[in-house]
Amino acid sequence: MELKEGDLVVTLPKVDKVKSVLGKLGHDMLGVVVETSPRFDTMAVYGVLIDGEVFYLFEDEIEKVEEEC
Repeated sequence: MELKEGDLVVTLPKVDKVKSVLGKLGHDMLGVVVETSPRFDTMAVYGVLIDGEVFYLFEDEIEKVEEEC
């Protein structure tokens, strides 16, 4: 999945198991991609703005809400 800044995404159930965001972030939360450059090993990491806070999430923790027409 290739995301770009400004894309609307939703968090997936996998984030419910991430201890560093327990109580702050859950699945089915909407956010906007604000950063696309970070990488961890070979996986892309995206900065996602949710409720005024930026969370850095792996690509398997989020899903794009809509596709371009």
